Amino acid sequence: MQMKHTRTITAISSQLRLPARLLEEIVNYRTKRTKYPYLVTGLEKELYSADFDIISTYSIETTIKGDLELQCYNHQSALVETVHVPVASSFLVTCIKGKGSGYKIKFNVSLN
Repeated sequence: MQMKHTRTITAISSQLRLPARLLEEIVNYRTKRTKYPYLVTGLEKELYSADFDIISTYSIETTIKGDLELQCYNHQSALVETVHVPVASSFLVTCIKGKGSGYKIKFNVSLN
């Protein structure tokens, strides 16, 4: 009986990078082009006139491509090998804007 060539994954490293600055620029550009005024609801108008700070949020989904780096122990050669696997991952990103500032990324989560 012949043994199969096996490897054991010993470490996984992600090379995905969220392009935060670019996403913030896109969100700020989109919100500047909107046709409705900044204060959308009656509640926001009430809070604004009561001197409360209003925090607006904007969520956007983006797909990021990159590599996963797998370190594998090769049982046949007794060596550790590095394998690069191309991946694409979707993220939901939420930007927050305070009074008098632009939108900034405050939260993101992978949708995979």
